[in-house]
Parts: sequence; C-alpha cells; structure tokens
Amino acid sequence: MRIESLDAMYASSSPMIQIEEGYADWLDYKGMGELKARAEELDGRTYPHREALASILRTQQAEYGPLSEAMERKLEAFANGDAYTMVTGQQVGVFGGPLFAVYKLLTVLKRAKQAEAVLNKPVLPIFWMATEDHDYAEINHVFVPQPMSRQFRKETLSVVPLAGKASVGELEFDRLKIELVQMLQRMLLAETETVHTPSLYRELVDVLQQSHSFAQFFGKMMRRFVGQEFLLFDPHQKEVRTLGQTAFGRLIKGHDEVKQAFLQAYEPGMPEVELNREAAHVFYHDGTRELLTKEGDVFTTKRGHRFTEVELLAEIEAHPERFSNNVVSRPLMQDYLFPTLAYVAGPGEIAYWLQLRPLFHVFGWKMPILLPRLGAVLLSSNDEKKLRQEGVDLAEYLATPLPDHAFDDAAFDEQLYSYRTLAAAVGKEAGRHGHRFESSAKQLLERLADEMRAEAKREQYRLNDRRIHLSTRLVPMNAPQERIWSMVPMLNRHGLDLFKRLFRAYETSEIERCLVKL
Repeated sequence: MRIESLDAMYASSSPMIQIEEGYADWLDYKGMGELKARAEELDGRTYPHREALASILRTQQAEYGPLSEAMERKLEAFANGDAYTMVTGQQVGVFGGPLFAVYKLLTVLKRAKQAEAVLNKPVLPIFWMATEDHDYAEINHVFVPQPMSRQFRKETLSVVPLAGKASVGELEFDRLKIELVQMLQRMLLAETETVHTPSLYRELVDVLQQSHSFAQFFGKMMRRFVGQEFLLFDPHQKEVRTLGQTAFGRLIKGHDEVKQAFLQAYEPGMPEVELNREAAHVFYHDGTRELLTKEGDVFTTKRGHRFTEVELLAEIEAHPERFSNNVVSRPLMQDYLFPTLAYVAGPGEIAYWLQLRPLFHVFGWKMPILLPRLGAVLLSSNDEKKLRQEGVDLAEYLATPLPDHAFDDAAFDEQLYSYRTLAAAVGKEAGRHGHRFESSAKQLLERLADEMRAEAKREQYRLNDRRIHLSTRLVPMNAPQERIWSMVPMLNRHGLDLFKRLFRAYETSEIERCLVKL
C-alpha cells in the first residue's frame, strides 16, 4: 500500500479545502497549530461529570468489543480529569455506511495521537454515533453495482415501526437480520470472489447475529475492522441525557439569546446551508420525536404539547430521557460533555459548523478546532492498469470521466463499402453459373458482413467494459467513491485488515487528500 497526494479530489471551493485557506475569520482556532491555546481554554473549564461519563463509556464499549490496554488507561485518566478528547461522528449506516464514515474515524485517531505528542497528555478519540437522529432513510441502504452497467441498485431495508418518527436508537433491529444477511449476500454476489470472501461473510454474519441495534451493528463493525484504540459513544441513553440536563436547561433558559445570535450568524462568503433558526434546538420525545419551538412565552410542538419555561425545566429535571439535541445543539452538548480539543468534519458539517460559533460564545465557550476528515480514493493495480490503457491519469479521469464508446453504424457501413462492392461483383459472377449460386453467394457474404459487425460490437463492448469498470470503481453514480461504496466490497477485494493497514500508512503521512494505491 502506498499513499500519494491527490488534491484533485475536491474543487478549490469545497469546504474541505477552504477550511484550511479561506474560513479563518469564522473560526476561533485555526487548525492543529493552536492545540495548546485550545487546551488552555479547556483547562479553565470544569467537567464535574467526567467520572460518570467514563463509567458510561466503559459500559458502552462492552457492547462493541474490547479496548486495548492503552485505551483503558486513557479512559481512566479521563475519569481523573487528566485527559482531553477529539471527536467525530456520523449516522450509524448499515454495514458501516459510506466509506467516508471510516475515514472520519481514521482521521480522529491520527489527530488524537498528534495532539498527545504536542500536549504530553492522553487524548481520547471518540466516534459519536448519531443514534438520536430520526432519518431512517440515511442508514437503511447500500448501493450495489449492476452487471455490465454504470448503474447501481439501491438495496433498502423494509420500513420498521416508527421509522422516520422516532430516533434510530429506538428502532427495532432484530426483525431486520434476515434482510441484512440477504443484503450482504447480494453485495458479495456483485463482487468477484476472492480468498477473503468466505471469512468476510462469516465474520459479518457473526457480527450481525450478535447485534441488537443499529448502533451495535455499526460499532461492532468499526471495532472489528478498524481497531481497539478509540471509543464509540451512543448518546441515546437515559444516563447520558441525565448528564446533559444542565445543557438542555441552558438552551431553554437562553433561548432568546441563542436565537438572536443564530439569526445573525450567517455572513457573506460563508457556505449556504439550510438551518432552522427559529427552533429551540431541542427535541421532545413522547412516542415520537418533536422539535420544540417558542411562541411568545410558551414552548410548543406540532402535536400540541405546551410548556412554560418553568414547566419545561421541571420536565427536563424529572425526565431527561425525553429530550435530545438537533443538528445545531448537538455540537454544544458535545462540548459540554467532553473536553473537546477538535471536531473532525466532512464538507457539509464544516459548512454549518461555521455558523455555530456565535452559539458557543453565548455559552461562554470558544468553538473547538475544526478539522477536515481524510479524503481518499482507493485505487487497485487493476484500476491503475485500465487508466493507463485509456491514456489518462487519475486526476484527469476524476475531472472528466470517460463516456461509453458509441457504436457508429454509419461509419461501420462506410468501412464495409469496399467489401460490399466486392460482394456485389462476386454475386454477379456467381450468377453467371445459375441463380442459386448467386443467391448462395449473397447469403454467405451477408452472413460474413453480419459477423464482422458483431465482432466490431464485441470490441466496442470490451472497450466499454473497461470504461464501465473505471466509472463504477472511481466515480460511482457520478459521485465521489467515498460517498457511494461501503466498507464491505473493499474488505472483500483487499483483505479484512485493509483499514488497519490504511491507518498505519496514513498516520505517518502529512497527506490528508489521499490516493491509496493497493
């Protein structure tokens, strides 16, 4: 495995590039160079719930698989107030979700190690699993390539009760296991069988059978195929909500100030993102999940729940499990729970985090360092060979993917003109010996012409097969590889230790937009 720089992955206007060059005015800290300043700020804050949070983390890790001894020691240091954290997160997509989810995890692992070297203190890499999210459609599918086609089929799980209404952490999982095994089989049937296929299938079925929630399935996959040097965090638990009571209360009591700051957060030049600036940024759970909105002096939901501020604060105190964060307040809750040096983000997250800075200031905090995740293209030797045969390099191909060769009937007929002239002469000469000879000669020559056309089309197919291969592997569905492909096909092609090997190569590299040659 070899890693090379691939700046062509993203356009210059992408938040993945601009976070390093163009967004400085909207950040409190500019990258890893300001780790010490961020650490000093965190040292001035108090985290009285550290020990309780460490206990929750220990209990949760038992659901996903054992930690390394080094990670256990870091968790103990965290409980004793002598460690920082770095955080990333993503929805808990089936079979690990898109590749960029595992790239986020690899990035937070690398950055945490770098921070430890600078600060001489333990730094815990944490993957925040978005189990509070209610968008079932974000996690219930994979994409499978179709034979001899650039098209992919979206393999989707059945709808389960409350899907789209309740948080994914509350949805039934066990009833989907047979469907998930069938989905796995279809994913592997679309792949060329390798020496890794049988063991991969067995391990994934085993992981699936041991899982009883989307979070467990996701977490067990990451633990098995990435390693033991990170923590997986599931916020959708009563114990976590109890620790977050104070933060929920501050969001409610400070609603008007938060709203005013958020309404003024957008500045010209920022990426445009659609965010609800009117809401209280807290969900209320009563069978389904409902966003709270303040109307006058009353907090309401669409289904008719109504609370005064005093009543709502009392409800938070009595039933913290009935409350959760939305996309705006989740980063604030993260910073309240964890002494967060930095957050590792993808392009969409970077775009909306820029507008959250004033909200951190309302709470009396600064926004954590915002770091772009690893971007990568995995390139096999076969992919590389086909690019050479097409006479393009990867950067050129990503900029302008090659279309299919079209079969030009008119051009082929023109090529056959001299042949048909000869065929007519042969037919005429054969006719001098009888009509049946002329007819036989014409049939024979037409059949030969048809065979020539068929061979030309077969050659066209061979050329297109190469281009279809490159399209599906490198720009599937005209999208980045990391957004469509999942972990499973890559593990099948390159081995069950692929992402562990990738991390070993990546952690010693200064490259963040990577061409990974396999």
